[in-house]
Amino acid sequence: MTDICLIVEGAYPYVTGGVSSWIQSLVTHLPDISFAVVHIGAVPDPQRKVAYQMPGNVVEFHEVFINDVSRVRKRKSRTYAASAWDELYILHTSMTTGKPYAPERLHSMLRQPGFAGLTSSDLFYAYESWELLVKLYELYAPELSFADFFWTFRFSYLPIFSLFEAALPQAHVYHAISTGFGGLLGALGKMRTGRPFLITEHGLYTREREIEIIQSAWMGRLVASYRIDKRRMSFFQQWWFNLFLFLEKLSYDAADAVISIAGINQKYQLKRGVDPQKMRLIPNGINIQQLAHLRRPEEQASQADSFLVGFVGRVVPIKDVKTFIRALKIASQTIPNLQAYLVGPTEEDATYFQECQRLVEMLDLASVLHFTGSADVKEYYSRLDVLVLTSLSEGQPLVILEGNCAGVPVVATDVGACRELLTGISPEDQALGASGLITHVASPQETAEAIVQLWRNSDMRASMGRAGRERTRRYYRQEQLYHSYQQLYHRYISSKGHK
Repeated sequence: MTDICLIVEGAYPYVTGGVSSWIQSLVTHLPDISFAVVHIGAVPDPQRKVAYQMPGNVVEFHEVFINDVSRVRKRKSRTYAASAWDELYILHTSMTTGKPYAPERLHSMLRQPGFAGLTSSDLFYAYESWELLVKLYELYAPELSFADFFWTFRFSYLPIFSLFEAALPQAHVYHAISTGFGGLLGALGKMRTGRPFLITEHGLYTREREIEIIQSAWMGRLVASYRIDKRRMSFFQQWWFNLFLFLEKLSYDAADAVISIAGINQKYQLKRGVDPQKMRLIPNGINIQQLAHLRRPEEQASQADSFLVGFVGRVVPIKDVKTFIRALKIASQTIPNLQAYLVGPTEEDATYFQECQRLVEMLDLASVLHFTGSADVKEYYSRLDVLVLTSLSEGQPLVILEGNCAGVPVVATDVGACRELLTGISPEDQALGASGLITHVASPQETAEAIVQLWRNSDMRASMGRAGRERTRRYYRQEQLYHSYQQLYHRYISSKGHK
């Protein structure tokens, strides 16, 4: 039995980025604790490449594929009661309409693999499933396309049933690195073994899914604005959003501790009903020694022929790379020697990357913006004049901490912990001064104006660089993160739990 079972959705060890780097760093620096890692993916992909070499204390690695239709086979014998379909009807009503589902009732349905004896095979092949589907359609969406209802039913339940049927490794503690599907799997570990269950939220998973859903075209409506107004949601958008709200509540209710990396996220958690007694705050930390030696902004400004702007992150919609590109176009009309580097993987969402490339061509920025792909960010931090973050949603971005530690001022959207990272939390922290500028979300004009402001004022860049270095040195050291998790893990490893 391992000490900790880490449950991660769609990231480590295949996708680089803040959360994956955090996991790799955490397990590497806690060598006395053994880990099992469960990766939740969509479908098997033989072309995938591992991006991280797992340390020796990761003694098990498992995968669960939640959209893998090929694994669903018609079973010959039935082992469920007729009442199971009534329970699925109640579950559907709870998940898609927001009506409460008694925790005790849910736990009794999930004590064994599957739901009340039902499996994904029953969901796909049983005649009762068809009867339930028709009943739900006639009750909730008779005016809409039955085909859309049919496929939404199947592909909203397939991931959930895949997790209901998944076998988790035995562990003293289950630790999910999000709510959503990872949180559901962690909650199942708690229900079925009685062992403690922890959640660490980097970003706000449900909030990020909300943004993706409201912008989706395939659910019947494309909304250009990032802003969420539930009155604008189509029937199927609301269905998916309520499903993620359901998973979030299930995760929060089952968890023994809900860890945030930023104080602002705790306000959201309180609104969503998290017991304050469960809440913990463990900020991210970085390796000060690796970055603090890099050149200071005032040193690089006198040596560079160009004004260098950087964007460090994945090329995916949630990072709103298009706003960054549009901001560069506006800023380039004022800054004659502007050059920009987008440092980060481009393969996670190939369609979005192609759209970004077309936007660069359309705006005639090919000689200004350079996509580097995955690269050693330290090489770029040492050269940048400004680091830009245009995300629609964030937790506590490591790139801001890294940039500040390297003495690079940051322009960031007012999401997640960006404001507190750049202006400080406590009075003592705030007294250090700002280490960057905050802009509204999806505002190329504001982002461009902030870049131009820093270009014009080298003294501001230098003072912000100094403030960022000191802030990370005082409050965001990696050693503090490792110590906090070591204490937390040992506390729950020694807990007897309950069955």
